[in-house]
Amino acid sequence: MEHQDSIVVEYAGFWRRLGAMIIDILAVISINWFVIAPWRLALKVSHIWQPEGWLGPFPVNDPFAIVTLLIAGLYFTCFWACRGQTPGSMILNIKVLSYDGRQISFSTALKRFAGYAVCVLTLGIGFLILAFDERRQGLHDKIALTVVVKVPPVKLRLPEASMG
Repeated sequence: MEHQDSIVVEYAGFWRRLGAMIIDILAVISINWFVIAPWRLALKVSHIWQPEGWLGPFPVNDPFAIVTLLIAGLYFTCFWACRGQTPGSMILNIKVLSYDGRQISFSTALKRFAGYAVCVLTLGIGFLILAFDERRQGLHDKIALTVVVKVPPVKLRLPEASMG
């Protein structure tokens, strides 16, 4: 009889995932600021563009809103597809996997990001349901067929020091 090591996964909970999301949102805001701020300033100073205001949560008259969405989309989908982790996820030791435990593809990452829009349109309920779901899946996870798991800590075995 052969001995096989089994891997036990623990789904990442609401608070850990929220913490990772806050870190990632701050990163996207920082990237966005460095990309867009010089253009906003140049256009505002030259009086070419003056935003009129906001309608609800979406900037109606802001031509840079689409750029912000693209930055966020690239940030999340590229990190998920390449590593399964965003910087926020890395810091909090969680990882996005497909249902079968494999690394997700770019198309799955894109579906997951599109699922974020669905969660926002449900006024956050799509995110909130992960706190009560058995597999800790939000609506975006269910759409993309993904799960978020805790990454086990790496256990290093140090060589014994020689006394000599």
